Amino acid sequence: MSYHTQALLEQDGTFQGRLFAANIQQADYFKDSQLADEKALAAAIMRDDPGPAAAFLRLACAGPGISDKVDKGDGTIDQSQVTDADLLSLTQGDWPVVTGLYFNVDGSPKP
Repeated sequence: MSYHTQALLEQDGTFQGRLFAANIQQADYFKDSQLADEKALAAAIMRDDPGPAAAFLRLACAGPGISDKVDKGDGTIDQSQVTDADLLSLTQGDWPVVTGLYFNVDGSPKP
């Protein structure tokens, strides 16, 4: 794992778009959650709030084995090595983390 590789992945536009799509798909699911904080995060993602979106991106790039998957060994990356299933798993796994970073249990934003 290389922090350089992780940083390159975070800047990759195609990867960003793919992850955003996974986030939106999950936001559409969580918008009907009975938990106010999950519902609030879903609304923030659908509004394209930059904070939660950036948190999902950074956490995904730091996800287990992700940097290793994309590292071509020559200082470049191939984001296509991260599968859609990986993106879904990362988004689902990071949903409670990002929720806790930005929202209280009652759905109000954290300061």
